[in-house]
Amino acid sequence: MPDPHSARLAVGLLLLVTAASGCSGDEPKPFESLPVKVGFKTDRPGMSEFTDKGVYDGFEPHLTMKVLGSRKIEYTSLTVTTTNWEDALTDGKANHNKVDLVVADISERDSLKQDYDLAGPYLQTPLGVLLKAGDTRTVAKSDDLKPLRVCVTPGTTAEAQLRDIGPRVTVTGTNLKECLARVDDDTADAVLSDYLVLQGVAANSGSGGTRAYRVARDAHIGKTQFLMMVLPKGHRKACELLREAINDYLQDPDWMNALRSSFSFGPDFTDKELRDTFKPVTTSAGDRCSA
Repeated sequence: MPDPHSARLAVGLLLLVTAASGCSGDEPKPFESLPVKVGFKTDRPGMSEFTDKGVYDGFEPHLTMKVLGSRKIEYTSLTVTTTNWEDALTDGKANHNKVDLVVADISERDSLKQDYDLAGPYLQTPLGVLLKAGDTRTVAKSDDLKPLRVCVTPGTTAEAQLRDIGPRVTVTGTNLKECLARVDDDTADAVLSDYLVLQGVAANSGSGGTRAYRVARDAHIGKTQFLMMVLPKGHRKACELLREAINDYLQDPDWMNALRSSFSFGPDFTDKELRDTFKPVTTSAGDRCSA
């Protein structure tokens, strides 16, 4: 006849094993499936662009490779735009490009925190001013924009800031490319956008060693923008994993090397100036990652 004590012990051990296995199986994974689908923009030289070699190039694709690679997370790359990245993070029906994560020059703002988890920041940048290379007007502060016709993209932090400045004329373009076209055809004098985005555009403009545009060297307009990786709301585990990996990368000398090479900063920009202007300090998650 079996020992009742042994039987109870065996049942107890079985329950413990079942409970343990159930806990490990129920623990949420950082990402629901692999490879992670990452959305990049294609028209941001220096920041992110799709090259004729069929690959995404620039600081953001490089950053993503380093951050996800450090955690051995496989990923694939897809295209998003300023107007469709939110759709791509929800269901992707409008553009058939459903993604899990967007790394696409998106500035942190309170309105985004309601619907998205924000991992980072991985860069910080003031707004900058782009002009034609031959335009010698001095632009160093917000007031210098008042006599100009300034182009911005609707719905951006640059548009909100320009509204406060009150330039002579506000010109709009549906995207950065349209604003550049406005400068080219002289219907705008300048473009207001993230300094780093404009620096990348200017550095890659023109031909034969002559640039078509310049970024006003010391014009740091408005509040500093913090660029974030964006996930749908409710992905705290993935968000915190990314924040930790981003913070690790910010301590790596490769961050500075990538910044210099991606945006063609010359020796007149010291490492200290680049750190002070563009290197963020990650803080506690706060409400950036959902509860």
